[in-house]
Amino acid sequence: MPDLIKINAGFATIGQGAGPMMVTWKAGLFQKHGLAIDRPRIMGGAKGVVRGLMSGEIQFGNMAAPAPLRANLQGEADIVFLTGGINQQFIMGRPGINGREELAGKKIGFVGDGGLNDALVKFIIEKLAAAGIEGLREEPIAGSSDVEALLSGKCDAVVITPPESIDAQRKACKVLVDFAEYGLNYALGGIAARRDYVAQNLEITRKFVKAYVEGMHRYRTDREFTVNVQAEYSGIADRTVAEETYDLTKPGMPQAPYPVVPALQTLLDFMSKDLADAKDADARRFVDDRFIRELDESGFIAALSDRNQ
Repeated sequence: MPDLIKINAGFATIGQGAGPMMVTWKAGLFQKHGLAIDRPRIMGGAKGVVRGLMSGEIQFGNMAAPAPLRANLQGEADIVFLTGGINQQFIMGRPGINGREELAGKKIGFVGDGGLNDALVKFIIEKLAAAGIEGLREEPIAGSSDVEALLSGKCDAVVITPPESIDAQRKACKVLVDFAEYGLNYALGGIAARRDYVAQNLEITRKFVKAYVEGMHRYRTDREFTVNVQAEYSGIADRTVAEETYDLTKPGMPQAPYPVVPALQTLLDFMSKDLADAKDADARRFVDDRFIRELDESGFIAALSDRNQ
């Protein structure tokens, strides 16, 4: 057997989004495709992933889109998305708030780190105002969990993702907005790498993406294994939360996880309101989907599905 190629990978935060990477690693699929990767590293948010990619600490990173797009536009990085990923996002209200119309004049939690939360908070304030639900305003919640911020009354609503959203729902919080409504679920993140690293390491990139695609397939088709991985790496004590996270996530997962250019363009257009460099930026600049396309056109992705029929 040829020697494995040693590389490093990381992800932004513990949660739903890193699930496919962790399933790929735990199932030994990186090794199957010729890569030796130690346990993927938690990088302390999307900005940490960007820094890790640019410094060479990691070669591939899983993260949401705002931080790398902003870094690219400001000339601090040159990072491309190679795949799509998982990121379901919801607006949930504190107990007692049952509909989005009740958010008029209320407070929504705002982290203030320039990440996905902040982008979606600003996005939903604008969208609700356009629908006549006015006066929703940002409330800083850095240092608090989303569920704590809701239950303590620190804010009236938050942007939240599974599994935390499931915990909140069990504590009488309700989903007020599903960002699928705006075409933004499964669309604003994925696997990214430095553009120059990809250009200089085409075969390594090809192996990584192939392993990841097979890992996403394992995620979709092996509930028991995926729930175990989710519970273990997320530190979920209540297995039923991991089970509900899986059941909520699986139906929308794409078979071929392409980066979603229209959703990235929606994000860029919105970012242009407070970032001049985003004005007229083309989302296709920040995507390199040739490796996914190769797997799709070669029949590799279809063959994975055929194995489970």
